[in-house]
Amino acid sequence: MKLSNKTRKGSTSFLRKSFFSFLIISIIVTVLLTSSLTFTYLHNTNSLISRYNEKLIAQSNYSITYLDETAKKLGNALYSDKYIIEFLNLKETDEFVELWASRVIDNHFLTLQDIDSVYLYNAGMDLFYSSRSGERRSASAFSDQDIAKILTDKNFVADYLGRPIVASVDEATQSANVCSYILFEPGTTASGLKNAIVVNIRTEALTKSIRAINSSDSVPDTSFLVVDSNGSILSMALSPDFAHDMSEVRTLGRKAQELDGIVNQVQKIGGISYLVSSSKSNANNWYIMGVTPVKKIFKDVITESIVSGGIGVAVFIVCAVICLFLARRLNNPIQAITKFINGEAPEKSDPLVSDTAEFQVILSVFESMKEQNLQLDTIMRETGYAVKQDLLNSLLNERSTYSMNTILNKLHDLDLNYIVSNQLCMCLFKIDNYSVFMSGNSQEERLALRYAIVNIAAEVAEEIPCEIFSCDSDKFVVLVDCAEVTQFKLVQEKIEEYLREVQVKTQQFIHISLSMTYSTLFKGMEHLPSMYNNLKGSIQLKIRYGHGCIISPYMMDEINMDDFHVPVKKEEQLIEKVLEGDIEGAIVIYQSINNKLYTCSYNEIISCIIHLIYCIYSGVFSKMPAIKDNQDLFLQDLLHNLHDAEVNTDIDDVMNTFLTKLCSKVMLFKNTSNSNDYLIQRIIGIVEQEYSNTGLCLSSIAEKLRMSPNYVGRLFKTSNGQSIAQYIFDFRMQKLDDNMHNSQLPLSAIIEMVGLERNNYFYTRFKKHFGKSLSEYRLQLGQDSNDDD
Repeated sequence: MKLSNKTRKGSTSFLRKSFFSFLIISIIVTVLLTSSLTFTYLHNTNSLISRYNEKLIAQSNYSITYLDETAKKLGNALYSDKYIIEFLNLKETDEFVELWASRVIDNHFLTLQDIDSVYLYNAGMDLFYSSRSGERRSASAFSDQDIAKILTDKNFVADYLGRPIVASVDEATQSANVCSYILFEPGTTASGLKNAIVVNIRTEALTKSIRAINSSDSVPDTSFLVVDSNGSILSMALSPDFAHDMSEVRTLGRKAQELDGIVNQVQKIGGISYLVSSSKSNANNWYIMGVTPVKKIFKDVITESIVSGGIGVAVFIVCAVICLFLARRLNNPIQAITKFINGEAPEKSDPLVSDTAEFQVILSVFESMKEQNLQLDTIMRETGYAVKQDLLNSLLNERSTYSMNTILNKLHDLDLNYIVSNQLCMCLFKIDNYSVFMSGNSQEERLALRYAIVNIAAEVAEEIPCEIFSCDSDKFVVLVDCAEVTQFKLVQEKIEEYLREVQVKTQQFIHISLSMTYSTLFKGMEHLPSMYNNLKGSIQLKIRYGHGCIISPYMMDEINMDDFHVPVKKEEQLIEKVLEGDIEGAIVIYQSINNKLYTCSYNEIISCIIHLIYCIYSGVFSKMPAIKDNQDLFLQDLLHNLHDAEVNTDIDDVMNTFLTKLCSKVMLFKNTSNSNDYLIQRIIGIVEQEYSNTGLCLSSIAEKLRMSPNYVGRLFKTSNGQSIAQYIFDFRMQKLDDNMHNSQLPLSAIIEMVGLERNNYFYTRFKKHFGKSLSEYRLQLGQDSNDDD
């Protein structure tokens, strides 16, 4: 407590010091200014009027420049519109083109208040169109004959320098209501004339700002005029002294050329002297004049100027001394705060820093705020993007467990309200060759690269209001705010330009190729899941258009949604070519199939390719079962590669590899002399293993070999000279003989053990095989025949 009291007692309040310092300055300045205000009023008035005139003249120059630019921009905008161009180049009357041209002009008028009207002149048809009246007439019948005569004058067309034309002047006021900007189309007609767009601007806009300023003055003293090089008054803002006598105004307008842009000059008009400020520093060489009565400016100017000058010097000296004193006293704490903000340690040796309690509190608050801001920045960076991504992904995949009110509150907290209320366009990015991307990068590297893609897309979209986030492991979503767009075509070009730039920069900086698709405009958060699913389906069209493609919503219309069936004849031809080992022939037939197949949807393409592989493999295996060795692993690799296929070239590579390997396998077995012997050995092996099975026959053996029974039977008989049935019977008889010589089992058991059935047919076959009956055979072996009964 003692230390605290001591600090409080020895500390001087910064508020007290600053209060008394500025109080002294305020008293001194107030006394001096109050004393000199009366004496310096006229001098200040003179300066103010001069500056006022100069500023208003500059304002008028700006207005002239603004109207020039407005007229030229409007003309260029109209020249870039196809309906305007069609109207200007019509060869015969077309009501549809004329209607659309008028609508285009009307749309531009919605944002241009100072434009009076626009004329379109088709020199080839000698046809005028006026947006003011809607008339479409020839030059001789057009309502504005002044403009019509000018545009049909070959000399004028050849010599026109681009400056605005004052075509008509009001006889009562000698002022023009409208000035016309003529923009000729390059080239001439056979008559030497040119197509033109005439932009008519109200000249009152030249002094609109001045009149607005004068309206706040109860009795304006200065008048302003804008005069063209011919002495015609284009626009004016008059004081009461001029407003009652237009003859003086016309006189001053005619003197504009005599002034020739002199800044300030005294002119006598109607017996009264005026200070005339004049300028023609604009592209049109128009004269802008500000006119102020001299008697209201220079009365007692000299006396007051001398007195005001002396007082001003005294005030300047006193204020300079006081300000120097205060600046030195305030410098130390301000410098200390500046150093602290810049991360430097402030010097506490100065009494204003060390003895001021308030300043110590300010330093501690700054230090605490700095620390908290660093923590907040860290938290925001780490969690801000993740929170947005999780919320938006839950909306896309319909996984959110929050109530609708909770979701709306979260969107509001994340500044994503526009997703609920505005029109949106959804874009989807997909990493090309994702299997290569997975195998070539670790998990940490993949996360960093996906985050880099989001950063690139966000940087490119700096001027586009949108939200970008990663959804699936290989996909990214961009939600574009299209609140200002009413038609999809207006935003489509901008969206595609944005997507192309993201593709280029991603390929340039991180060497990753992206395929992209985008949706039509939609509104409402409930459409997010369906739109996302549609885009996931659309991105599969890259199988047709290749890596790095941009798929528009209209490309889905080009897909054949009917079922596709590979012609049976084509399948048979493929199998024949493979059995012949003709790789090139098989690939040619496959290519004749895929030309039509790739017009179908992704699922239809994959299912047809799998079916085709099955048919080819089954057809070849039925004729050459020996190719089954180690072939299952080959099919597994084939299906795995087909799963990773993203574009049609990937599928073609898979199919070409399949056909090539299968043809090579067929040729290998055809060129191997022991291939048939191998198959015969397999048949013999099956007989040796299953001879005891009474169901063993040609059909069961062919089924085990997955071959045609006819082919197996023909091959075995050609090789061994006997049928398989005969071979099986002979083998069983051999086993019967062996068992009868070497076994003490009953005859019935031996017969059953070798797969035979004891019946009349058996006895007949036995006698035919051994040349004697069963009883004779047993007597020869010395066996009792009673056990056969």
